[in-house]
Amino acid sequence: MTEDTTSKAFKDWKMQMWLGQQSYEQGKYVAAEEKFKKALRDLEQAMIRDERLAMTLNNLALCYCAQGKHQDADPLYQRALSLDQSGGGNKLMLAEDFHNIATHYRKQGMNAQSEELYKRALTIFEEEGGEDCPNMASCLDGLGIVYSEDGRSDDAIACFKKALSIKEAAFGTRSKEYAETLVNLAITYCGLNRCEEADPLFEKGVRILEYSMDPIHEELIDVMEAYLTHLKKVGNTEKIQEVANDIERFKKRKTKPLY
Repeated sequence: MTEDTTSKAFKDWKMQMWLGQQSYEQGKYVAAEEKFKKALRDLEQAMIRDERLAMTLNNLALCYCAQGKHQDADPLYQRALSLDQSGGGNKLMLAEDFHNIATHYRKQGMNAQSEELYKRALTIFEEEGGEDCPNMASCLDGLGIVYSEDGRSDDAIACFKKALSIKEAAFGTRSKEYAETLVNLAITYCGLNRCEEADPLFEKGVRILEYSMDPIHEELIDVMEAYLTHLKKVGNTEKIQEVANDIERFKKRKTKPLY
């Protein structure tokens, strides 16, 4: 392959990765999947086998995982991990691999395997970036969810509070990232019947996410359903119908073509 051809393939790859990321962040996973597949073909045609390939494999696997296509995601995650382990270079990318696979396992109910990998990722992130490294925050969120699902509520709350502290410094208290952790903490409090503590967290978190996320985004719908469960628990009849109507409207919009 000539230098000009390789350069064109790399430019095409960058464009497809950017378009795929935009679609992924909007919750348009099918569109993102197609872009990342095209990016992968560009690299393979150019015979590129460096960290760009691992990044592309990870992104495509994340799309599959978001759609519940875990069998398709697994070999891509493992291939990316193998590339990053053999590269011996960027430890942060290796930590990101562990984080992604941990989330992949968590979504399949494999909490023991998930916990181990989240902890491995956290160790690397802290070693490379310090205890307030922004990369740690999403790992702490994932580990907190594992703890919450396993009934280890005190450990879950500690993870979410530490994640909030990191996210406040890195992104601010009005960010989507901060709001996601607020909701995770609220869900844990709700499960413990600590509804008075959960209520303001839900209110703030949901308000920010409604503003910052597309209504069709699956994660926003999940958050709204968790909030609805809380409202039913506390008997807030006025708000129950409003949130239920929002969820129904979002789901109807989600069934329409996205592109």
